[in-house]
Amino acid sequence: VRVRLVIAPALGLLALTFAAFEPTPWRRVLLATVIGLLCVVSYVEFVRYRNRGIGPVMVPLNLAAMVLGQLGMVTASGGLFSPVVPAVVLMSLLAAILVERRTILALVAVLQLPALWTLAWVHVHGRPVPSLVPALFGDAGALEHGAAPWIAAGVYSFMLLAAARVGALIRGLFEGLFDDAVRERDQSLRMQTESNRALTALSAELAHELKNPLASVKGLAALVAKGAEGKPAERLGVLRREVDRMQEILEELLNFSRPLVPLTMEEVDLGALVSDVLRLHEATAAERGVPLELRADAAPELKCDPRKVRQIVINLVQNALDASPPGAPLTLVVRRHRELAQVRVMDRGPGIPEEVAERVFEPGVTTKDQGSGLGLVVARGLARQHGGELLLARRDGGGTVAELTLPLAPAEAA
Repeated sequence: VRVRLVIAPALGLLALTFAAFEPTPWRRVLLATVIGLLCVVSYVEFVRYRNRGIGPVMVPLNLAAMVLGQLGMVTASGGLFSPVVPAVVLMSLLAAILVERRTILALVAVLQLPALWTLAWVHVHGRPVPSLVPALFGDAGALEHGAAPWIAAGVYSFMLLAAARVGALIRGLFEGLFDDAVRERDQSLRMQTESNRALTALSAELAHELKNPLASVKGLAALVAKGAEGKPAERLGVLRREVDRMQEILEELLNFSRPLVPLTMEEVDLGALVSDVLRLHEATAAERGVPLELRADAAPELKCDPRKVRQIVINLVQNALDASPPGAPLTLVVRRHRELAQVRVMDRGPGIPEEVAERVFEPGVTTKDQGSGLGLVVARGLARQHGGELLLARRDGGGTVAELTLPLAPAEAA
């Protein structure tokens, strides 16, 4: 489509040059009409392609328009003795590569072959015009009334059919290569899926087996700490905090490895749910000197799984608290946007580094020194299970905006 925007004006200039030296009026009119229509069709099809893409009938219709335009130029510039005739053969080859076999056969049988033999008849019998050969070609007009037009029609017909056959073979070769590539891709995906499933099962089993020993270590540390003082008490405190961190990582690993269970849909006041999550983090925020702000004047009600949505919001608030410097407010905005509910968590932290901006939702990618890189993966999975989405972006003035979008109607939940 784009190439034709260049070809059509070039053909137009060539036709104008030809018309300037050709005295026959009907040739000038026919060439001007064909080139004008070709330029208009080229521009219209380019605009339609840019706005809508390639439709199911776009390629056959465009090829038919090009063939008709070529036949018009062939008629006006010498018939079967025109220098444009080889372009008709090339168009047949191109069409056979681009469209299905029955389409190219219809194009050749309905348009091209009848046109060639009709031109041969006009050459020989001289109707409805005295001669198709322009005066510019000199004595070439003498060839019209012998066997030459029929021979030319036969040769070009053979070339058209051969071009269609070769184009069909090339198309078949491309399709075979494409099918082979698709099969290889599908096989690779199956192998990767099986490998991922095995790794997921193994990670879940390891996380499950490690939870119980860690719980025992934490309990024993608590018992020992009751009678400890001074340095031993401090060391036991560090031990318990590290055990807590390991348990959090194992819990994230379990959430990542276990399959998404079906949603338990309930009518939920999203503003109240977010407010409850903020209350859970009030002590942590106060300890870090981070003010919490909630804007939920027009908080929507929606049908969702409240436990899973709460898990998403908790993850976002914890990430924002970890990134927020003391004194910088952490703001949550709950609103309705058309048929969607939105929760925006905005902090004034350092923002998302450029090197991980495109990979923050990949497992294991994190900006935290002690993070697992699984929390956002699980959160986005839960959002998409509802038919929603979770996105991260830079905030104007510094910081990060995490935006959770959920559909209001349960019918839109996936």
